[in-house]
Amino acid sequence: MNIENKKRVLELLKDRPDLICDLLWRKSYNEIIKIMEIPEWKEEKYKNLLTANVWQSNAEEIKKILTMPEWNEDKNITLLTSTIWNRKAEEIRTIIQLPQWKEEKFKELYTSSVWKKNVDEIKKILEMSEWKEKNFQEFLTPTIWYRNAEEIKQIIEMPELKEERFHELITSNIWRRNKGEIKEILEMPEWEEDKFQKLLTSNIWKSNAEEIKKILEMPEWEEEKFQELLTSNIWERNAEEIKKILEMPEWEEEKFQGLLTPTIWQKNAEEIEKILEMPEWEEVRFQGMLTSNIWKSNAKEIKKILEMPEWEEEKFQRLLTSNIWKSNAKEIKEILEMPEWEEEKFQGVLTSNIWKNSARIIKEKLHLEYWNDPRYIHLLAPSLFTLSNNNIQNGIKLMEKYKISEFTTNRCLRRNIKELEMLIEYLLKNNIDLVVEQEDGKEKLNPILSLSNAQLKERYNLDIKDIKKEMEGADR
Repeated sequence: MNIENKKRVLELLKDRPDLICDLLWRKSYNEIIKIMEIPEWKEEKYKNLLTANVWQSNAEEIKKILTMPEWNEDKNITLLTSTIWNRKAEEIRTIIQLPQWKEEKFKELYTSSVWKKNVDEIKKILEMSEWKEKNFQEFLTPTIWYRNAEEIKQIIEMPELKEERFHELITSNIWRRNKGEIKEILEMPEWEEDKFQKLLTSNIWKSNAEEIKKILEMPEWEEEKFQELLTSNIWERNAEEIKKILEMPEWEEEKFQGLLTPTIWQKNAEEIEKILEMPEWEEVRFQGMLTSNIWKSNAKEIKKILEMPEWEEEKFQRLLTSNIWKSNAKEIKEILEMPEWEEEKFQGVLTSNIWKNSARIIKEKLHLEYWNDPRYIHLLAPSLFTLSNNNIQNGIKLMEKYKISEFTTNRCLRRNIKELEMLIEYLLKNNIDLVVEQEDGKEKLNPILSLSNAQLKERYNLDIKDIKKEMEGADR
């Protein structure tokens, strides 16, 4: 192509720099113009096809492909990606018309990844007799097109995959590895040891044979404290990262050993090191927070939380438990700064149960009108934060309806409100008191209304399902 024509092409493609590549300059000027002027490019369904890959084909072939009637069928639209330019119109039509696509088991393979293979290879793969066996149908996902028919056959026929311990490895992730690597992985002697068999899940295919070997041969696995880390989550990290984590000197300290659980693999070595090196862990008050829940957070958030000045106040120190990691620094700060904690009546609810709620919900709970009524102050206990605001409000309204609201318990408020009303009606129907007298002469709510379904069955032989049937029958 001469310099003048090259300038014209650059001018033509000034708004499409993504189409300029080495392949482009192998085309003649006239051919480029023909391709760019094909009217079908204006259609929405073809817009993703106009990429630099288009220069692999020619104007005549492109025209044939874009005018194929098959693209009027919705099921074929997913095949319209730029990898299609590896194929000619005739071959594309032959592939689309293969009868196997009508079979349910092959439907997931019908994606644009199919263009990685020619028609003969595709037919060989789809016609393999192994797909009649249910356990091999797990392999039928688009990643199969990364392998050729011969290799797929060899992998499926590996005798190791028939062993019970390797059954979980039979998933489509296997196509990330070639036959040689798969063989090497399955033949590793470490799989004879019980402690390593938990690692035999499909996540293993994220790693290669060399990485897996390095990981399995680490001497740290002989130590009891690291045994719990041997789960399939380990494949989220590479050998170098795992080694760094296992060699951290902090694991010699008993206070940190509770952190050695599989969730540790969610963090990288650098992040773990930052967390373990925080000087606050030397303080006894913070050591109750050292559990595996900490891995739900990150070093930056943890540091913010530990440095909050509120922990100097004795009333807040009860909140320093592992449940705190259910919240983030912003939420925790908002909760600790609530002025309501200055009021004596709310001191009893300051326990780690609080972290089961967001700052908004806590605020709403503390502002419920009932806490201005002496009849309900006894409900301000730690279990308050295990109850939903709806249950508190609807439960108290129900108890008011039956004139027993001052005997309301947090345990009865845990119940489904309809079930609670049904139990109350059941007791009344059977002339059983809703309020009973204790040994000390004080009155309290009948325990039946505060027990769980399992406890009702165990203590009173009352089955909630039977009560429901009885009460429904009485209504009729």
